[in-house]
Amino acid sequence: MADMTAIYRDKSPSLKSKAALVCIHLLIVVISVWLLLGGGIAVIDNFLGRQHQLASNLRRTLLAAAAVFYFLRTLITIFVFSKRRMPWSEVITIALWIGVIDILFAYFGGRNDVSFALTGIAGVILLLAGSAVNTGSELQRYLWKKNPDHADHLYTGGMFRYARHINYFGDEVLFTGWMLIAGRAGLLIIPVVMACLFIFVNIPALDRYLEDRYGDEYRVYAKTVKRFIPYIY
Repeated sequence: MADMTAIYRDKSPSLKSKAALVCIHLLIVVISVWLLLGGGIAVIDNFLGRQHQLASNLRRTLLAAAAVFYFLRTLITIFVFSKRRMPWSEVITIALWIGVIDILFAYFGGRNDVSFALTGIAGVILLLAGSAVNTGSELQRYLWKKNPDHADHLYTGGMFRYARHINYFGDEVLFTGWMLIAGRAGLLIIPVVMACLFIFVNIPALDRYLEDRYGDEYRVYAKTVKRFIPYIY
């Protein structure tokens, strides 16, 4: 099995691969907005021979805004907060995942003609809250790391006092909210798959890297702070 901790050890900027991912993500957002607000759903329905139906302007506008908002947040994460190498294999994997997510939310959510109700409002709140947790926690760590006195030390303050990977938890909340805005129960598969990837792939690899880099400092932190969900897991 490949050493997944290697990408955390390599601090090369990877500007070409990161720029490529941003361009692909932007194209996906354009397609999503076309589906939701540019008549794309009707085109797809006609091509598939499906009876055409369309969500309310409010639901479709919020779904389009979610896609744009997530792109902007990802842009900041990639070029400001991420200080590690991004291999081309990761670009392909992330691009495929983003494409699946955005298009599924746009097409199936954009065809949901059920009235936008309390679940949709809850979705907007969760999407904004999850984004604030993810980006806010990353910003707190970024600003702390800029102090030379903190070099080679583990950041355990701010939102990271509540979970060791609170930024991942923020993403989980965000995508749960996005699913509620779409209003399709079947799309719950997206946050479920994402949670499984965090729990069984990303977090174990990052835990191994952090323990190797920070030693006892991280082991003490791991004994007192939950991994993913504050106070629970």
